[in-house]
Amino acid sequence: MSTRLAVSGSNLTGDVPFSAALSTAAGTFVVRSPAGERGDLTRLCQMLCEQQGLAPEQIEEVIVDVGPGSYTGLRVAVTFVRFLQSFGSIPVRAVDSLALLAHHACGNAADGTRVRPLLDARRGRYHTARFEYRGGELVEVEAANATNTDQVLASLEPGERVVMPAAFAEQLGEQLRERNVEVIVARDLGADALFAPGLPLFSAKAEDLEPRYLMATYAED
Repeated sequence: MSTRLAVSGSNLTGDVPFSAALSTAAGTFVVRSPAGERGDLTRLCQMLCEQQGLAPEQIEEVIVDVGPGSYTGLRVAVTFVRFLQSFGSIPVRAVDSLALLAHHACGNAADGTRVRPLLDARRGRYHTARFEYRGGELVEVEAANATNTDQVLASLEPGERVVMPAAFAEQLGEQLRERNVEVIVARDLGADALFAPGLPLFSAKAEDLEPRYLMATYAED
């Protein structure tokens, strides 16, 4: 089994600013930013390797989610992975963060289940896309976009799974129930989720690693 490092700065569920995870023959090990702190991704990875007695050169693959998500966190995580690439030929695989969130909602999903992830895009808008679970794989059927609440609600189909952080579920719960969709609340989603089987990962060179913001109007994280 290869030794893999996963890093995430997308903060999809609003509670894990930075996290790192190692997958080795001995298991999966995770470190996260302390509660209430921004954290230091480089230090988290250093701590993780030290705890497992690994040297950086023993890492055989790096996995990262590339957004949408936290503006600052994504830039830090992507820059960190690019830095690692610049010092060797370590393979890197990446995944869209909306696909990562959608995959989280696919447990026990029947073939053909539609999944719509929702993330905060600020200014009353949401990052969203639509996926379908087919033959154990997640397939994008509607491209990622940033849209408002009315447009999201109007596009929902009965029986669809909608996955979102807890804060969104509280805000939209009643309106979602009126549309007969299944609400999946995602919590504490960190870098270890990047090891989940079936994620639509893609091989990424340095030039492929660009944060996916969908909206380029953020003034701050």
